Amino acid sequence: MADAILRNLKLLQAIPHHPAKGDVASLHRALENAGYRITRRQVQRDLERLSGSFAIRPDVEKRGYARGWSWDRGAEILALPAMDPRTALMLKLIQQFTPQLLPPTVSDELRPYFRRAEETLKRGKDGGLARWSDCVRVVPREMPLLAPKLDGAAARTVYDALLGGKRLTARYASRSAVGKEPSDVEINPLGLVVRGNVVYLVCTYWNYEDVRQIPIHRIRHAEVLEKDVSRPKGFDLDGYIRSGAFQYPNGSASGEAIALKVIFDKDVAAHLGETPLSTDQAIKRLNDEEVLVTATVQDTQQLEWWLRAFGDAAEVIAPKTLRNRMKATLTRAAARYRQRARRV
Repeated sequence: MADAILRNLKLLQAIPHHPAKGDVASLHRALENAGYRITRRQVQRDLERLSGSFAIRPDVEKRGYARGWSWDRGAEILALPAMDPRTALMLKLIQQFTPQLLPPTVSDELRPYFRRAEETLKRGKDGGLARWSDCVRVVPREMPLLAPKLDGAAARTVYDALLGGKRLTARYASRSAVGKEPSDVEINPLGLVVRGNVVYLVCTYWNYEDVRQIPIHRIRHAEVLEKDVSRPKGFDLDGYIRSGAFQYPNGSASGEAIALKVIFDKDVAAHLGETPLSTDQAIKRLNDEEVLVTATVQDTQQLEWWLRAFGDAAEVIAPKTLRNRMKATLTRAAARYRQRARRV
């Protein structure tokens, strides 16, 4: 009797949450790997009997055969032992701060665990850990923008292809093709990068080697192909990011390392003493109002955007190419304000 109870608990734990499913063969293997010697027919009988007491359901085809078993989408998790506050806090923080990092299929399977975590924390509001999720928030440093709208089905397909190491076909609406029909492309997914509230798919097209970044909210439709991903020789996602690819070294910026020299108003540059631009950054006081900041950084558009945000509180001294670009940009901006002032 005790052996049957333990076997049934192991069987229930082996059944995945919807939309995933486990067929009788895989559930039978799970029990055998746990040391239980029973037949597949006995596993089938156990499943049918347990479905009367637990929220497990068969995926039945037209002929009446069960292709697989799943816990209902809204079913409570079967957790032995009960969830402790530390585990509940970890799950709550994952749900709160990294939702875009989880593939949709994983999010679906974790939803019952998130609910259990919420209940566990509510029951223990008097404890320190239970209060933690009420005391911690993450706010963006940049201008807060609303997240773009995603095609849920297309995004799920992208995640599935990436996890499965498969290519996909997609209808992609590039920003440069506004007003035109989306283009049909074959994509080799190489990785996902979350930047602010936008999720980028790092990929290549067809059999080309040039690596691209495409925001997945611009994918309108996608289908996974039965073709394995082909990775460019030597490609590494971390190395790609370290190269400055997401700081946009295109256009007039070179993306190369430069010896930056900028004169800042003293108060404006105060935060750089705590959060430096680079490991070799140096700050030299020039007078009561100004400091000279030097650092080795990458010459990127993001650097220029950051410098422009200081307005007249920052003056680029070197390199000369960057100084000239900044001067030209600010001159055009001033001219635009003067021109607009005549009309307003």
